[in-house]
Amino acid sequence: LVEAVKAAQKKAGLKPDGRITGRTLSALEGHAPVNASEGDIVASMERWRWLPRDLGSEHVFVNIPDYQLKVVRNGRETYRGRVIVGKDKTQTPIFSNAIRFLVVNPYWNVPISIASKEMLPNIRANPNAYFSRRGYEVVMNGKVVSPSSVSWNERTIRQVRIRQKPGDDNALGNIKFMFPNEHAVYLHDTPSRGLFANATRAYSHGCVRVDNPFEFADALFAEEPGWNGTRLKGLIGGRERRVDLARPVPVHLAYFTHWVNDHGRVEVRPDLYGHHARLKKLMGY
Repeated sequence: LVEAVKAAQKKAGLKPDGRITGRTLSALEGHAPVNASEGDIVASMERWRWLPRDLGSEHVFVNIPDYQLKVVRNGRETYRGRVIVGKDKTQTPIFSNAIRFLVVNPYWNVPISIASKEMLPNIRANPNAYFSRRGYEVVMNGKVVSPSSVSWNERTIRQVRIRQKPGDDNALGNIKFMFPNEHAVYLHDTPSRGLFANATRAYSHGCVRVDNPFEFADALFAEEPGWNGTRLKGLIGGRERRVDLARPVPVHLAYFTHWVNDHGRVEVRPDLYGHHARLKKLMGY
């Protein structure tokens, strides 16, 4: 019975510990997806049609509902790791691009949406204290200025740039992997390591946080001359450093709740953003 419960948990994307938790009970009662219908398969096949025909002989594949990232080289998976993706209100977008460079000791340039909606009230209460406690800086016309020199409101917060200095508390951690795009999302490290232990990992504002970024860098630079995770780690603590890839590596941010694993069995994950259910309905299922 324990092994049967573990198998059901794994199929539903839950932690396979054999314990009858509320989420496990919900899955067993049919309130969470544990089986694949014809509509599930057809909708997943349709979503595959949206991806490039050629994913790249070497590529990075992030499946958002599975909270997993993998590196594939010549048809073989060479690395797999956990990721944290966007919350329902700040969803990770679905698109393909190419990783072109990475940055060690990155600044975090705070998006205007976060600064305006989440930070402004606290900034107005005590600008200098708020910025100093979090290692933030204000950049105006290309120069760092004192937070108290700005008259903080909805208009002025859009005229300055708020950034967090590199360091242990930086929201991007020690490294970020860049594929410049219209959504302003990327893969990056994080100081919030404990969140990777959770089965459900939707906490970000849209970017993808990587569990072991330097192991991922090792896999990414496997055929690159002169760089690896160990050398990149040696740069931690210094100034911001950009490292270009000799060849851009395709990256695909995808959304699959149903797929067939290497053993020929269908894997099922909860429909995190509701994309799968909407697609099934549009296709008449």
